[in-house]
Amino acid sequence: MKKTLTLAAISAALFCGICSHAQNNLNTSGVRFWLERADSIRGPEPYGEDSYYNSLKLGTSSYRNFTANQCSNSSKTGTANFNCTHGIDGTAAWDATAAYTSSAFHINVLNTAGGTTPSWAYCGQWLNSNFTYNGILYGFSHGENPKPGSSDTCGTNYSTHHKTMTLWRSSDGGLSWNTPVEIIDSQDAGTGETGEGDCTQTADSAYAYLFCRKPQDTTTRLARAPLSTLSNSSGIFTKYDAGWGSQPGVNGTDTAISGTVYGTSNTSTRLGSSVSYWQDKNWMMLLNISDANFAGLKASFTAQTNLQSNSVSFTTAPVPVFVQEAPGGSYPYGDTPPVNLYIYPSVVSLVDGTRTWNLTQKGQFLLAYTFVPPPNTLKQRILAARSVTVTTSGSALDPQMLVEISTRYDSTFNQRYSSTQPVAYGTASGSYAIGSFSQVLVDPVAYLTQVSASNPVSQGQTLTKIVECRSTANWPSSTHPDRLLTTNSCDSNYTEDTVAGYTYPNKPAVGNSVQLYRCTSSANGTHWVANNSGCDGAGTSEKSLGWALTK
Repeated sequence: MKKTLTLAAISAALFCGICSHAQNNLNTSGVRFWLERADSIRGPEPYGEDSYYNSLKLGTSSYRNFTANQCSNSSKTGTANFNCTHGIDGTAAWDATAAYTSSAFHINVLNTAGGTTPSWAYCGQWLNSNFTYNGILYGFSHGENPKPGSSDTCGTNYSTHHKTMTLWRSSDGGLSWNTPVEIIDSQDAGTGETGEGDCTQTADSAYAYLFCRKPQDTTTRLARAPLSTLSNSSGIFTKYDAGWGSQPGVNGTDTAISGTVYGTSNTSTRLGSSVSYWQDKNWMMLLNISDANFAGLKASFTAQTNLQSNSVSFTTAPVPVFVQEAPGGSYPYGDTPPVNLYIYPSVVSLVDGTRTWNLTQKGQFLLAYTFVPPPNTLKQRILAARSVTVTTSGSALDPQMLVEISTRYDSTFNQRYSSTQPVAYGTASGSYAIGSFSQVLVDPVAYLTQVSASNPVSQGQTLTKIVECRSTANWPSSTHPDRLLTTNSCDSNYTEDTVAGYTYPNKPAVGNSVQLYRCTSSANGTHWVANNSGCDGAGTSEKSLGWALTK
């Protein structure tokens, strides 16, 4: 395929050839993420949370936010019809709260005028990114087909699916899309899913970039297109194949992008496909939650200018943004996760909903992800969202990643609920009743340090693991079982839902901190976490959980 280059692209490429080697090995030690309270924005439901969340600002306090999974008919009776994308009108980039039956919830927006899907994505369209350029709204959607030679017709046997990517255009703010063009495909073979997809998009002054996932080996792949060609009808994207050459986006060959863990020689090509642009630092960030060896949400960074080089590489933060230790090392899980499942991490700006965030405009970005707590199945997904406050320093920060514990309260049950995640709503016995624990009582209690389980050390201390546990005896009720945060492992008659993070055995030498206590209610014996030995005047302390940082 013949490459098309603008003068701006040529100039940028010449510049990047000088700077890329100095910028693809970044010092990430001075970056700290404070993950604020996590909330349940949608769900549990089967109609969304199966794609990367994205947002479009329509006007002042007016946004259209997108999620995707099952469709239903136009009367919204719940009859499934393969998979499709939904537009949800709200007042902010995080506001996807409109009821499924309301007029603010627009079903199946990503389709051609005739209601048909492209032949290369017969099983449906999941919008992963939107991007406005020269007044045109472009949509980048993940699509699936039955794998060549398979008799499956878009069923739940995902090993028979083949992934692709499609570029769409919209002239009405994403309520309808037209002129679909296949832009990414891969004719690989093998067991399990094939193709290439799950891509998200970013851009510099010359190119649009797609970071993609190749399901055969779950590695990260990259493609680009000159911005001036996005309106073309074919041949738009070129794949990265050990450098920028002429391999076409559709069925061209490519090589994986690699990242090196900061401060080590450890490398990985599983960097994820969820990209965002840290504008004031001129860094790109990739997120990945499905690398079992990393055991948590992985964040990797590179200078934006490095994307135009022929040696694209990333630097991975050495500790997870939040911990995800998988039983038996298997992640992600099947249809019924044994512990909390986190998938599709997505970063959008709280200022304008794009994948570009700038700390000089707002010191936070929005982190959205799909949350499936046990005993929910994949048909009971929750859209979780939380602000992430970012601080930077010219010297190394320890710790780098911290996650808030908050405590909620339900007056009907006279019960508190402490967690680092949203309320684990569900409809099965042992889940929490939808709408319960709506009162935020303490926000924050403190912030738990996130470290690698293989090296749980911070500020010279070996840290203590904190686990979140749920009563298996359905006590005090099957719709609001007792929730217990404790050290190392759960008590009898409790099951572990997740690793919340880590505490310090002794008061940390650096940073503000509080001692945490496992509390039990004087009224009914249920549990929560307090940052005072008096347990907020509502109970008694059973034991210290260690020390945690505060701002």
